[in-house]
Amino acid sequence: MIVSFRNLDGKVQRRKVKITTNHVASSDREPVIVLPDGGALDLTSWVAMGYHVEKATPKERQGLSKIGLI
Repeated sequence: MIVSFRNLDGKVQRRKVKITTNHVASSDREPVIVLPDGGALDLTSWVAMGYHVEKATPKERQGLSKIGLI
């Protein structure tokens, strides 16, 4: 999945991320978005940095819908 966001300088950047339930931050099999460094993206960061989904498969969209991001 490809997401975009505004970094601290205000510039738009894109990152390849994955959505999975196989991560320590996932509880009760809820999907989480995992960044390239292995950390999970939380809702506060999603909103504060203006994340948007640029490209996602139908399965990824299903996971995003389950956690209320689309």
